[in-house]
Amino acid sequence: MNERLRKRLAAIEGQAEHKDSVKTRNMPNGWEPGVVWDGTKGEITTDPSFDPNADWDDLLASRGLDPNVYEIVGDTIRWTSFDGWKRDAPGEEAYSTICYSFKAEIRKKVSDTGNPVIPEDVYQAVLKAKKPKKAPEKGDSNFVVALSDWQTGNRDGGGIELQAQKIADLVESIPNRIADLRRGGNPIGHVVIAGLGDLVEGTCGHYPGQQYRIEADRREQIKLVRRGIRDIIMAVSPIVDKVTVLAIGGNHGENRGLQGKAFTTTGDNDDVAIFEQLAETFSMNPDVYGHVGFKLPLEKLSLSINLSGKVIAFTHGHLSKPGANAGQAVWNWWKDQSMGRAHEGVADADILVTGHYHHLNVKEQEGRAVLICPSLTSVGEYFQDAYGVKTRAGTLNFTVDENGWNNLHLL
Repeated sequence: MNERLRKRLAAIEGQAEHKDSVKTRNMPNGWEPGVVWDGTKGEITTDPSFDPNADWDDLLASRGLDPNVYEIVGDTIRWTSFDGWKRDAPGEEAYSTICYSFKAEIRKKVSDTGNPVIPEDVYQAVLKAKKPKKAPEKGDSNFVVALSDWQTGNRDGGGIELQAQKIADLVESIPNRIADLRRGGNPIGHVVIAGLGDLVEGTCGHYPGQQYRIEADRREQIKLVRRGIRDIIMAVSPIVDKVTVLAIGGNHGENRGLQGKAFTTTGDNDDVAIFEQLAETFSMNPDVYGHVGFKLPLEKLSLSINLSGKVIAFTHGHLSKPGANAGQAVWNWWKDQSMGRAHEGVADADILVTGHYHHLNVKEQEGRAVLICPSLTSVGEYFQDAYGVKTRAGTLNFTVDENGWNNLHLL
């Protein structure tokens, strides 16, 4: 076999003989491609590149490192150049050119608070979702799940790691709860996912020393909530005929400064803005999520919905005057709405659902009920200092049909 034919076959079979010659003839010692990683930090030596300005995302990915998770450290980049071979297309003759190789320290990406950055793309996850092959079940019973007082970023009650775990658990436990209720004879065809406010902790101005008691900045808090709500909607939507997602603002979602007061409108609230972002995202895939609707206020701090002839109203609860009895405080606020009617739908509601007080409290009178939701995790030092106890954490859910509410349960 002549030399020309041998080289041709080597190129076609992917043996890349020209690369072998690069390593043996031209690549400097100590610049062999590879990654060294000790569990927290490391060093990368990149594959040879023909581009002196090669993109670092591509260079990381070529060594099996996700550029969403790993990054280079500061100005640690070193590089070398050497003579190598380049072939513009398979089977063509290789020609001599300059190659470049880079070295740099690497680490896992971290946020400004020191917490690992969680890669996410809410838009792409929703856009790529496929319509389920099995048609969702229909029924005349409504399932309401109230997401209240997550306060992501607060170090109390287990901190952000436990908060993230609790949110992830809901992605599985909510569909499981619906399945259990159906087996019990509840024909659930409609799910209401209600954001009751204080899903983020905020960073300052809500109580003394708050800025020293958080484990995530505002952006990271919002990210965790946005991903959690996205995943819950995506988990529930394939199993029911209709999904309604609603949200109202809490006090921790307010845009506050160090003076401790909200300085913009009541509508400028992270608790609602997160759902507004998700509404726009889910609308991009109507074939899969056309049965998912959003009900969001502009500046009102309450809203209502009619379920099987029963009016269900939602508010965070911070509008009521606090006292020794949270249930009575909310009840008194509700009674006042019957006179002033400042909150449309609240005065005529059959059921009022609130959060804010971080514990389960139910008060019913003459067919009307107040349901106060607990927080996602146990409240911490401030509540315990005042009352000497901790609260039972959980996520309130219940059913509504023509007979009213039933199947009250904590996840």
